[in-house]
Amino acid sequence: MISNKITSKKNRLGRGMEDIAADRGLDFLLSPGIADPDRIKAGLPLLVDINLIDRNPDQPREYFDEKEISSLARSIKTMGVIDPLTVRPKGDGRYELVDGERRLKAAAMVNLEKIPVFIREKSEDPAEGLRLALVHNLCREDLNPIEEAEAFGRLEKEFSQTHQQIAEMVGRERSTVTNSVRLLKLPEYIKDDIRYGRLTPGHGRALLALVDKEFINDIRNNIITKKMPVRQVENIIKRLNKKNKTTKPLPSDDQAYYEALATAFSRQLQGLKVKIGRQGRAGKLEIFYSRQDELEWLMTRLGVKNF
Repeated sequence: MISNKITSKKNRLGRGMEDIAADRGLDFLLSPGIADPDRIKAGLPLLVDINLIDRNPDQPREYFDEKEISSLARSIKTMGVIDPLTVRPKGDGRYELVDGERRLKAAAMVNLEKIPVFIREKSEDPAEGLRLALVHNLCREDLNPIEEAEAFGRLEKEFSQTHQQIAEMVGRERSTVTNSVRLLKLPEYIKDDIRYGRLTPGHGRALLALVDKEFINDIRNNIITKKMPVRQVENIIKRLNKKNKTTKPLPSDDQAYYEALATAFSRQLQGLKVKIGRQGRAGKLEIFYSRQDELEWLMTRLGVKNF
């Protein structure tokens, strides 16, 4: 286990990392600028000035929980950085972060001056930065479904990676990668729903099958307010996509289906309350108004002449 103490000019909390390393024979914990290539190849950790580490511009993860960062910072203040970061040299005396952005943010929060890192040899492959960050995050399940889809999409578009190649790279099935990338076709507000857990990727894929996109917001609202499972949403969308509606009694998704239609009607009627139901083989459409002017507006909308 590797740990390092936080020091300040005014108040030194214990001995520095170099002192502890010397006592314990950890002579591979070197100062910046003297990183022996042989030690780097051996995969040994080094101490690096935290200000020399730059964020990976290809980091697929966009959202970081501030509470998690603060909790990690408290742990680092007490125990030090137990798990070294992974970086790669940039060629100008600086390093680019490959893995460990939360640890880097937390260490900076408590003013840590040096941090232990593993240095990975630089590659000429332009996709390596994104690929490494993606793999590290996927292994820890740190990415939300949309961040993951966006990373797959970048590998496909910017680096000409096929879905099969991406799947092999991250240890997934090709169909998993394909279904993930499909989520990028959703409207931004629904992608945000998936990003923050209001909808699941399964809900998103079900909504992609909707032919008439006019209904997508109404169905989305019903999913969230009624906590509808994916299978029920799929059944509703299948019904909406059918050209010829069946006259058989509907299963348990019947009510939600008609509520989605009623919401669409209401939107077109400037918010007038609408109910749609079924009675045997027939059905009933009800439109409610509360003021005379609403009735007159509705008559005009429907082309009914006032007597």
